Amino acid sequence: MTAGDVAAPAPALSPHIRPPRDVRPAIHPPPLPGTPTIEETYRRLVSSLPAAYRPLAERLPWRLGLTSSPDGGWSDFVGLHPNRALPVYAAQTGGGGLGIGDGELVRYLRAHHIGGFTWLLQDRLEDGQVADPEDALFELADIFERRWREALAQATGDAPLSDLLCRRAAARWRRGTGAENRLLGACAVRAPIYAAIVREKLSWIGVPSQALLLCHGDPRRVPAFLHAHDLFMLGLQTVDDVVDASQDRALRGGDVPTALCCSPGALVRVAPKLLQRAAGVAEEGGFTWFANWLEAFADAIVAWRLDGDRVGDELDAIGIAGEIEEAVLSAVHAPIRVAAPVRTSAAPG
Repeated sequence: MTAGDVAAPAPALSPHIRPPRDVRPAIHPPPLPGTPTIEETYRRLVSSLPAAYRPLAERLPWRLGLTSSPDGGWSDFVGLHPNRALPVYAAQTGGGGLGIGDGELVRYLRAHHIGGFTWLLQDRLEDGQVADPEDALFELADIFERRWREALAQATGDAPLSDLLCRRAAARWRRGTGAENRLLGACAVRAPIYAAIVREKLSWIGVPSQALLLCHGDPRRVPAFLHAHDLFMLGLQTVDDVVDASQDRALRGGDVPTALCCSPGALVRVAPKLLQRAAGVAEEGGFTWFANWLEAFADAIVAWRLDGDRVGDELDAIGIAGEIEEAVLSAVHAPIRVAAPVRTSAAPG
């Protein structure tokens, strides 16, 4: 149960579902030629590691089972643009422009990328999805987490704030992973509980974007962005949990559709409903780049179907999506104390 882009073949539609990657809405972020790609950030990170860890790190996506080739990169697994560049969407002002300078945005993007490397590694280890993990993998996870915290502190220029956000995300991930194991062993779980577990486990993804809004934007816009992102992640997660059902049963003795008392076909139909609502929430918050991307993505997957009871699956999906939406939009994000109302610059680097 790992959120992100679903690493499975393109749909027939059997349970082999993969979101379309080339989603280009009519209105999207401006070209940002100076910003780093996920592979560029990773090369920079690997080059900074102690020499003993570099050979393992260079083939880490393959070692984690995220790519089919030892030479594969993170972009083989992380293809959707918001997953690669979420801070770009958070950086949009209410007036529609980019709210921070290019140099500042580069630092937030690097923090976002390094967070991805960190928590995908942690998650695969925790889920037992890495065969015979060597000690060096766990040591590398610790190094990556330190680098993530350092990168965020450099982006914000506020080490105490960055430390608080990172510690909260790590604590939520631990709670979420523990609760996930209990969920998969349960006979029946309500959709709001499922939503809470996913939000706990994946909160780390939004940390650099949350920090960007707190330090360089309007903190009052944080809830709208995080709610939209939570709905987006839950939409992806429902598809991921259909694709991973067999693996989850083998590794943990249960799968999410069974725990939610619904068919895989119903859970697939939940995804576009959550994405459409995410688009609405993003638009209400003034994040129109994100809203337009989400709407285009929802349109691209709305016709996905699995064999089964189509009427029953649709009715179940409506009910599940409604419960998840209510749980997300009623959630209160923990308050963050910001030392200054607006920060106009971050630490050099």
